[in-house]
Order: sequence, then structure tokens, then C-alpha cells
Amino acid sequence: MAEQGSWRRMLSAQPVPNAAAETVREASGELAVAVRRKRPRWHVPPLSWVVPLKPTRTVRLDPLGAQVWALCDGERTVEAIVDAFAVEHGLSFHEARVAVTGYLSQLVQRGALAVAMKEG
Repeated sequence: MAEQGSWRRMLSAQPVPNAAAETVREASGELAVAVRRKRPRWHVPPLSWVVPLKPTRTVRLDPLGAQVWALCDGERTVEAIVDAFAVEHGLSFHEARVAVTGYLSQLVQRGALAVAMKEG
């Protein structure tokens, strides 16, 4: 029963784009999301002279990823995003849930998204 509660909590979460992320539509049709990196503690001279660190990390989203990104407005829940994706692509809710939650997880790990969890 605890697993069902965790799914409900996850589905009621609201994905929010990183406020510092910048999005650019590339000529290829992909959406590029640039996220500022934190400078690691080890990245100090003279090591930083040898191993340069780019100030941003770019996450490139294919057309399906861009659709999911557009739905992440901070208002919609994960469940609403899954529902919209399922309808758009003719999938069952469970098929869409697997695809969308996996993708959202990757975007959170890369720093492009944050997830607001509801209390309770």
C-alpha cells in the first residue's frame, strides 16, 4: 500500500522549469535548455587552467521532449502531463506514465526542472 501512496504523491507533484534556465529553439527543431552549472570545489587554479569548465550545461530536447517541457508550467501536475501526453500520442495512461516520469526524472537530474511536492 505504501507504493501506491508514493505513486499518488508523485503524480500530484508539479514540475517547474529552472528559473535560471534559458531555452532556445535550434534550426534542427530541437529545443536547447541551457542550465548554469555550479563550480565544483576542486575547480581552482592551477587545475582549472588544465580542465576548463563550461559555465552552462545544455540539455537538448527532441520534439517529444519539447512537448513534455512545454507542459511543465508549474501549474500542471505530473498526472495532468501524463494524461495530455497519452491523449496526444494514443497511449494508455500507464504507457505514458512510464515514458513521461522517466523523462521528467532525467530533466530533474540534469537541473532543468524542479519538482514541487504537495504536502500530505
